[in-house]
Amino acid sequence: MSNMKLCELFEGINSDMEFPSHLATDSRDVMKGGAFVALEGEKTDGHKYIPQAIENGAGLIIVRKGKAPEGVNIPVIELENPERDLADIASRKLKAHELHDIIAITGSVGKTTTRAALQKVLSPHFTLHAPERSFNTLIGCTATIMAMPLETEIVILEFGANKPGEIKELTEYFPPSIAVLTAVAPVHLEGFGSVEGVLNEKLEITHTTSISKIIYNHDNPYLAEAFRYVVKSMGVGEWRDSDFVLAVDRSEYSLPALSFVLAHRESQEIARFTANIWGKHNAMPLALAASVGHELGIDLQESAEALADFQALEGRGRVFILDNGHKFLVDDAYNANPASMRASLETFSKVICAGKIAVLGEMRELGEDSAKYHAELEPLFEGIDAVILVGDVWREALSEKDSYVFVKDWQEALKAVREIAGTREIQGVLVKGSHSIGLENVVKELTA
Repeated sequence: MSNMKLCELFEGINSDMEFPSHLATDSRDVMKGGAFVALEGEKTDGHKYIPQAIENGAGLIIVRKGKAPEGVNIPVIELENPERDLADIASRKLKAHELHDIIAITGSVGKTTTRAALQKVLSPHFTLHAPERSFNTLIGCTATIMAMPLETEIVILEFGANKPGEIKELTEYFPPSIAVLTAVAPVHLEGFGSVEGVLNEKLEITHTTSISKIIYNHDNPYLAEAFRYVVKSMGVGEWRDSDFVLAVDRSEYSLPALSFVLAHRESQEIARFTANIWGKHNAMPLALAASVGHELGIDLQESAEALADFQALEGRGRVFILDNGHKFLVDDAYNANPASMRASLETFSKVICAGKIAVLGEMRELGEDSAKYHAELEPLFEGIDAVILVGDVWREALSEKDSYVFVKDWQEALKAVREIAGTREIQGVLVKGSHSIGLENVVKELTA
């Protein structure tokens, strides 16, 4: 299935060309000889970027029927529904491949960090294939599967969703044998309506006969309640009936670091994990990865050794040490929701340093209760010298205070940081917010 020719995959295609191993939906990500899929989105139409994809070396163009470009000297395939037609091909490829396991990770937070940690744990023992980055949509999972080498033993996927039905669809196309659920939190409430709606969506990953193991965060009350009738709990947490017990014992920081102990109840196996990453909230992704490894025959101590040099991913708690070690900046700018914002602020509040600035972008897609979720975070600002609040929702949620600076965009936020740092001693900066605000630009400028 991996090296099938175009004529074997698509009706009416006479080409003996093999389907490329790399598939991109962004013309900037096209690899030489790879396939570019032109998708129609809410904000843009991928068909406009076909010339750029060809310029970047695309060897195959896939478009919606009736939108084939003229004068193109590489193969072009027209499909009724490119996204789902390609997903069907990827699904057939996955099912034809004799894999040890298909691991799918879902949850409101921590999917990509859990996936990266799991790769570190499993790679010494299995031939893995995983997404290049946070490819957690239907087309993202499709691209991952189409690039899967023949020798792959375990494939790791991320399942994300913005509205009901997306996890069910992903599960039907790419049925996992192991499901990992990180947490359920108020995320994408404009699409789901409530946290209960989020929970129901995430649980769709378990509604398949292919599942052999479910590993979940038992400290999350929504998941704990949902699985309380499961005979064998695969939770990670401090609950009495969880199979793994997690205890985080690093509570104060001079420089970001993490230390925790993970124990398996039945075998009484125990190991200490340490990593130079940001915050106790990152203990859960690492513990979930080690738990999956344990279920696949890997000792906890071996997982601890594999994760000792684990580094936070870009925008997900990555730490920059600046000014010859006298200052630091935490890049947590990839995304934000009430759970992840609370976790990052709780860690930042415990950092021991001369002065602190938090640059916080508003949390988006929270629906009609958005202002309430923002206001509930205010107690965590205690002890932070200056809080730069980006976006209109913060103005609606909070009253003026001397330590608050309300700004409209990342450019104003950057200016405010520099002005404050120029008038007082600042040793630590936290940058966090919804991805669409662009706070990664603040990180780039301050670390340049």
